[in-house]
Amino acid sequence: MRIPGVKTGKKLFRWLRARVYGGALVLGYHRISSMPGGFNEVCVSPENFAEHVDELRKHTHPIRLSKLVQHLKDGSLPQKAIAVTFDDGYADNFYNAKPLLEKYEIPATVFICTGYAGKEFWWDELQRLVACSQTDLDTLELQIGSREFKWYPRNTNHESRHVEFHKDFCRTLYHFLLPLDVEDQNCAMDIIRSWSGVPTSEISTSRAMTQDELLQLVDGGLIELGAHTSYHPMLPQLSFERQKEEIESSKRDLEALLGRQIPGFAYPNGRATEDSKHIVREAGFAYACTSLQDVVRPGSDVYELTRFWQKDVDGDRFMRGLSWWMSKGMH
Repeated sequence: MRIPGVKTGKKLFRWLRARVYGGALVLGYHRISSMPGGFNEVCVSPENFAEHVDELRKHTHPIRLSKLVQHLKDGSLPQKAIAVTFDDGYADNFYNAKPLLEKYEIPATVFICTGYAGKEFWWDELQRLVACSQTDLDTLELQIGSREFKWYPRNTNHESRHVEFHKDFCRTLYHFLLPLDVEDQNCAMDIIRSWSGVPTSEISTSRAMTQDELLQLVDGGLIELGAHTSYHPMLPQLSFERQKEEIESSKRDLEALLGRQIPGFAYPNGRATEDSKHIVREAGFAYACTSLQDVVRPGSDVYELTRFWQKDVDGDRFMRGLSWWMSKGMH
């Protein structure tokens, strides 16, 4: 049950704590693209992102996340320190975000799912298959282990609800697939591909960067890479050994590609367990990021860093969203 005012009260408490202790902000993005973000709403347009980084250059002290972490450990955090991060490793991070980061000299960290190099992420493929399919939605049935998916649509006679109807179906199917391990997800996606009747098509921007694009992304030194597992599973749903495999393989793959150590990790879906934090530390990572929203400050757990996820808004609204924390909490 939701208690009215609790969320606002917690936010006020965090702001008051930030006002007393100071801190820094870690900003989170996924995609820089003008494409519709689907039900996940993960896209920020290049035009709005340009305004974001312009405002950051004018009003904050942007630094690389690994450097921010070192300042946290040393107790030497600069005023209005902000770090920019991206999760997953979409190709538009290279084609759309990098030129703007370079123009405004904003360092960034991009956390990479190494198993998807050059490929479409399963959740984007799912949205594409559902959107393009002409098959009746209620004919899809999935049985994955003890879990079963069967669509029971709400009654609607309005053609105008067609798009929202498909979004609702896709969202429900996404949450069914989300906690599955990679092998079960792949099995389910094979069934969905067959059910949809959508032919295989050329994938363009809704894909992960290739290895060559990753190398070009870090060329120049402004952008660094972090690990984000191989296939983006929900770590809390996996055994200790499977968590270890996903975490360590992504670090190993990136270090083999770049020929240097990878200092940072981001938990897929922002969720960490004590087991996953232990594995991250033992793997040699210097820090790890969650999706929890709060200021980071000296004394913060560097293996559970908090971030602020950004929406597709213009520069004025972007800065208003940060002002709650910046006005008093960052010193």
